[in-house]
Amino acid sequence: FITVSNIQSTDPAQVIDGNERVIRPRLADAAFFFETDKKTRLEDRRDKLGSVVFQQQLGTVLEKTERIGELAAEIAAQIQADVTHARRAGELCKADLVSDMVLEFDKMQGIAGRYYAQHDGEPDAVAMAIEQHYLPRHAGDALPETDVACSVALADRIDTLTGIFGIGQAPTGSKDPFALRRASIAVLQIIVQKQLTLDLRELLEKACALHQNLKADDQRVETILSYMLERFRAWYQDEGIAAEVFMAVSAKRLSAPLDIHNRVQAV
Repeated sequence: FITVSNIQSTDPAQVIDGNERVIRPRLADAAFFFETDKKTRLEDRRDKLGSVVFQQQLGTVLEKTERIGELAAEIAAQIQADVTHARRAGELCKADLVSDMVLEFDKMQGIAGRYYAQHDGEPDAVAMAIEQHYLPRHAGDALPETDVACSVALADRIDTLTGIFGIGQAPTGSKDPFALRRASIAVLQIIVQKQLTLDLRELLEKACALHQNLKADDQRVETILSYMLERFRAWYQDEGIAAEVFMAVSAKRLSAPLDIHNRVQAV
């Protein structure tokens, strides 16, 4: 490991020794958690997600993973990815949240899941999707590499968007506790940059149907769709494309992000 010190030490060995005494036990803890976690399959951990609340009105994380698996399979079918792997990855994508490793080292979510899935003998596509469905985490971050990972990444975010909008907690100018702006931009980035011919309206309708406890609302899908596609405006502004160009294309009321992007580039 490497440590950085902000002093000119006359006795560097003391600094090294102090850091080693702090860090060695942490690494030992990590090794212990890793070996202990491997004794329980990810599949068996899913049941524990039933006691973890995603959002009070939207149920548990276990219920969320069931929706993600269903929606990921639908997306995979549309982009010619492996439907079985996408469904499986969706169902297992949050199972590592209840592992000792992630409870102690929260930044390991997804990464730990990949290693545990590989240890359990899950297909590589499933293991990679468990890690990569969190991508992109922030602006400029890498995108999921495989079609299966893209399917789960999209499903996770679209499920969150439809659920939070569905309970009337859409973001305001200053409040966005569920990071729905970031989720919307990530969905657009994945679809456009991975050249996926997906219709966002269809996916939102499917996602809404998977939420069993949302009140009927004829305008919900259109409201979410408008919110998501509006994120294109800032994207194009950053690229130096005039707002009028985006407005001209958006007036067509299209719902396939890749089609919208191609038209904007053409204009």
